[in-house]
Amino acid sequence: MVNQEELLKIIQRIEQGNASAEDLRVYSAWCNQQQEEEAADAADLPAKERQMFREINRRIDRRIPPLKSWIRIAAAAVVVAACLTGTIRWMQASRKQAPEMVSVPVLHPDIAPGTNMATLVLVDGRRILLSEAGNGQLADQKGTVITKTTDSTIVYRLDVSAPEVHPVAAGGALYNTLITARAQQYGITLPDGSKVWLNAATSLKFPVNFSGLKERRVELEGEAYFEVAKDAHKPFIVHSGRQDIKVLGTHFNVSSYTDEPEARTTLLEGSVKINGRQTLKPGEQAKVDRRGVVAISKVNADASVAWKNGYFEFNDENVYEIMTKVARWYDVQVIYEGDMPLDKMKGAMSRFQNVSGVLGIMEATGLFSFRIDGKKIYVTRTS
Repeated sequence: MVNQEELLKIIQRIEQGNASAEDLRVYSAWCNQQQEEEAADAADLPAKERQMFREINRRIDRRIPPLKSWIRIAAAAVVVAACLTGTIRWMQASRKQAPEMVSVPVLHPDIAPGTNMATLVLVDGRRILLSEAGNGQLADQKGTVITKTTDSTIVYRLDVSAPEVHPVAAGGALYNTLITARAQQYGITLPDGSKVWLNAATSLKFPVNFSGLKERRVELEGEAYFEVAKDAHKPFIVHSGRQDIKVLGTHFNVSSYTDEPEARTTLLEGSVKINGRQTLKPGEQAKVDRRGVVAISKVNADASVAWKNGYFEFNDENVYEIMTKVARWYDVQVIYEGDMPLDKMKGAMSRFQNVSGVLGIMEATGLFSFRIDGKKIYVTRTS
C-alpha cells in the first residue's frame, strides 16, 4: 500500500489538477481502505484527520497571506475530507453503523459559499465596501495609514513621518469598526501588529492608534481568531459582551454570537485570563453562559479554528448547532419541519463547496432530508 509521503504527493497533484490515472487509482484504493478501517478504528479517525490536515497545511507556502491561502488550504482539505470524513458519523449506540461512502446528490437550486468581503466603518461614519475598493491606501486617520493589501486583508500601520498623536491627549481614542455580514469573512492587521481573522456575521471595533493608551482594548461580536503581538507593558483585552479576555501575546479563538447560549474562548498558544479570574492553558476552552458562569474544559483546539483554515469541523454537535453554522456561512434561513433527532454528529468538510455538498453529506446519515427554496433550507426528519 502507498506510504504517507507518496500519498501526500498524490494529494498535491490532485489539488493542482496534475494527477494521472494511476494517481487517481491509488488514491481511490486508499480511500476505500480508510472507509473499511473506519468502523473498526473509529476512535482513532479524528487523530488521523488532524495529522493529515496539519501535514498538508505545513506544506502550503506560508509566505502567502493567511486569508489569501484559504482557497488552497480548502482545496487540500476537501480532498482529505471527502475520503476520511465524506460522511458524517453520528454518536448514538442505538443507531445503525456509520454509512458507507456515498455519492453526494446535487440539490437544485444550489447556493454558493461565502467569500472574502467586509465593510470598514471609519471614525467619520464613512463606510468602505472592501470588495469594491482597490488595493493600496484607503485612508489616513491621525497618522495611521489604512491599506488594503489583498482581497482578504487590510493593514493598519503608524506613519512614522507624521507627528505622533496620543489619543488620550486628543480627547479619547478614535475607533474604526470592521464588519462581516453573513456569508463573509475578512482579516485585519491592527496598529500594534496583532492579526485578527473575522468569521461570518462578526464585527470588531478597535482604536486606530494604541499610542498613549494603557491597554489595547477591542470589542467583538461574533467569531474571530486572534494572533496578538506581544507587549508586556500594554495588555490586549477582547471584550465580547459576556467576557473580558486579557492577554499579553497569544493565539486564541473567540466565538461570541448573541444568538447562541454560550460564549466560547479556545486557547491555542500562550495564556489568557477570563473575566480577571480564570486562566486558560493551551488546548482548553472557556464557556461563559448568559449568567456569566465560566466552565473550562479540555478540547480539540484545532477544531475551533477549522473555519479559518477553510473547512467545517463538527464535534459531537446536533443538527441545530450544525445548521446554525451553515446558515451563517451560506446566508440562508433554516426551517425545521417537525421535531429533529438530537443525535450527536462529528465530521469535517470543505467550507468552499456549494451548500448541496454539505447537505448531501448530512443526508448520508439517514437522519435528515433537505430541500432548497431560494434562500431557505427545509429540514425534514427521516428516521
